[in-house]
Amino acid sequence: MAAGTHAGELRRELKLLDVAAIFVGIVLGSGIFVAPSAVAAAAPSTTAGALLWIVGALVAASGALCYAECGARLPRTGGFYVFYREAFGPSVAFVGGWAAVLVTYPASIAAIALVLARYLGEIVPLGGTETAVAAAALLLAGLLNVAGVRIGAGTQKVLTTAKATALAALCVAAVASPRAPVPAAAPAGAGTGAAVLGALVVLLWTYDGWSDITLAAGEIRDPARNLGRAVLLGSATLAALYVLVQVSVTTALSPAVAAGSDRVVADAVEAGLGPAAGRLVAVVVVACTFGSIHGAILTASRLGFAMARDGGLPAWFGGVHGASGTPARATAGLVAAALAYVFAAGFRNLLAFFSFSVWIFYGMTAVALLVLRRRRVGEPLEWRAPGGPAAPAIVLATAVAMTAGLFLQDPGRSAIGLGLLLAGFPVYAAWKGVKEREAPQKGRERTR
Repeated sequence: MAAGTHAGELRRELKLLDVAAIFVGIVLGSGIFVAPSAVAAAAPSTTAGALLWIVGALVAASGALCYAECGARLPRTGGFYVFYREAFGPSVAFVGGWAAVLVTYPASIAAIALVLARYLGEIVPLGGTETAVAAAALLLAGLLNVAGVRIGAGTQKVLTTAKATALAALCVAAVASPRAPVPAAAPAGAGTGAAVLGALVVLLWTYDGWSDITLAAGEIRDPARNLGRAVLLGSATLAALYVLVQVSVTTALSPAVAAGSDRVVADAVEAGLGPAAGRLVAVVVVACTFGSIHGAILTASRLGFAMARDGGLPAWFGGVHGASGTPARATAGLVAAALAYVFAAGFRNLLAFFSFSVWIFYGMTAVALLVLRRRRVGEPLEWRAPGGPAAPAIVLATAVAMTAGLFLQDPGRSAIGLGLLLAGFPVYAAWKGVKEREAPQKGRERTR
């Protein structure tokens, strides 16, 4: 490990706007370009569709606030891994980290990279090189993150500002176009419980990623205050943007047409600005997906770093680059894993198995917050989640409903996912045994 950082520690260089940009940049990906279709199918009116997005923002903000208060109480790199270790013990922390660092984060990042390549192919013919393009996007994002925290944060601010502004401008231009609007109509089945539930599942997926920013808590200046403020700012920004997109879509198209579209934002832009404008949507999708990749690598690499520093992964991954002050080895490991998934044809099935566990972990974080509050960890606090028990209660209720719904929808896949998750406990026992056997040997080596 090269010299140049304070005892090999990460530097606290992320300011409030950096954190908010990372938060929005991770969440704002490709989902918003398809989710309005499901919302239009469920909502009997444009106003009802906007309200569904606001409900989703409330749930996402509640979850993000739970993570933010946990991060304020335990302002260290590693996010939920740190919270679980403090609240539930090292075995639960290891299992959560094991699933995330080996499967969910790298596989999710790989999936986003492949979406980027597919949309880039609509702008520039790629001639069957989509996989190579996805790999190149991963490598570029990894290099930007290794170059330095300030470079990574600056890149994220530019990407987040550009893609949010471009998306909003497209929506406003489509609605303001002098072209004749499509007559309004309510889609068949709108307002039914099944349609609303389906829309909420897609909608919450579009808000997903709100938990990731706490993984970098060890690099945030004054995390006790800035984490919570950034979450509130980011959640409000996302809610406003998503509502704007939904209103624009159902204004430029009829709700029934929007409900039946598989490229709903592109169709709305083409309806307002003409067929050639649809390609602009592909440009915005590429920017959105690259921003998500970049932000996810920035934060998720800190999980591997924290686990390595704690003994949950090989110590090599806990190194800090002397010149840039970044967890370069953990970043390289994450990018390498994501590249492996890009070239693995069936990885999405594996990701689907673990997706069942996502809301289990969100619910566990809400419980962890209640445990930390009861133990008064990190108090006195400068900032805590507003509303007292409201945020964890909303997250717990949603987690129970989502987990039960996903299990009933696909019990076989859910059972496999749960089994894969529980397999982490014997892995932890085996790893712990290895570390315990290594400790005396290292002690003897040091005394020679």
